Amino acid sequence: MCRSLWGLIPKYCDASPNTAQDLESLLEIYQEDIGPRAAVVPEVQRWVNKWKKEDVSTVPSSAIEAHCACHADIYPNVYILLTILGTLPVSTATSERSFSTMRRLKTYLRSSIGNERMTGLALLSRHEDRQIDREKILNVFVASSNRRSDFVLILNL
Repeated sequence: MCRSLWGLIPKYCDASPNTAQDLESLLEIYQEDIGPRAAVVPEVQRWVNKWKKEDVSTVPSSAIEAHCACHADIYPNVYILLTILGTLPVSTATSERSFSTMRRLKTYLRSSIGNERMTGLALLSRHEDRQIDREKILNVFVASSNRRSDFVLILNL
C-alpha cells in the first residue's frame, strides 16, 4: 500500500512506476476518499508525465514537498493521496512509547486523575530531559492558586 503511494512522489516516479496493479490497490483502499477509476488513472499519468519533463534537481523528493507542489484544482485525487501519504506514521514507536508512559502513570492509585493533569504528567514523563525552572513554576503556582497564603507560609518556614 505505502509502496504504491510512494510512487506519487516525483523523485521516485521513474524508480517505481505506478503499475496498473499499484493503482488498483490504491483505488480499492481509498475508494471512499478519491474519485472513480476513470478519473484517477489519467490524473496520475498526467502527474507522472509532468515531472518527467522537469530537471531531476528541481523535483520534490518527499511527500510534503510533493503535496506543496501539487495543485488541488488540477490534480484533486493525487492531492488527496499525497495528503494521506504525508499523514501516515513512519513508525509506531512514538505511539507505543506514549501508551507505555500512560500505563506507568495511570496506576490504580491514580485512576481518578483528570485529563488535564494526566496530559501534563505524560508530557513531563516524555520530556524528562528538559531542564525545568522550579522557581518559575512556584511563582506561577503561588500567583494563581486559591491556597496562596497557606503555600507561602509553608515556603517561609
